[in-house]
Amino acid sequence: MESYICPLLLIIVITVIYWLLKSFKQNIRQQMDDLKTALLNRLPDKEEKTNPSLMGFQLQAYERMTLFLERIHPSNMIPRVLKPGQNISQFQSLLLQSIREEYEHNLSQQIYISDLAWESCKATKENIIQLIIRTVSGLNPSDNAGILAQQLLTSGFENDNDPVGKTLQLLKKEIRQIH
Repeated sequence: MESYICPLLLIIVITVIYWLLKSFKQNIRQQMDDLKTALLNRLPDKEEKTNPSLMGFQLQAYERMTLFLERIHPSNMIPRVLKPGQNISQFQSLLLQSIREEYEHNLSQQIYISDLAWESCKATKENIIQLIIRTVSGLNPSDNAGILAQQLLTSGFENDNDPVGKTLQLLKKEIRQIH
């Protein structure tokens, strides 16, 4: 009779564990559903979009993205990054690192600005990166960084083809619509 008790006890334990896990899973699923419902109920509707505090966050985000664009514009970034004794390779690396850091610092702003504005800011960043890469491709990496700086400043973006200027105009337009 003892030989039947051990397997029977094992079956009972496994059954109890099964029911506890099933109950736990249902409890977690219910909590997740409750959380989803609570979050969906907190999404802003049209009335909340005019909320002064949300509007403040939006204006601040547009200000920060304007600052981002100004900081990565070659004419503003070059004097900040260029150091005496750098070669082109070092300078390129620091320019790209500076752009990446500025971008990462402002990633959260996409929550408060329009999708169009965010995509335009990202495209502008990519255009500047491509300008740097294109300009470097025709130069000797060991030459003085001043050569790259001068070429970026002189052969950079023309006024009618300046992605920074176009994106800044878009941001200004959207701010006027919010305000």
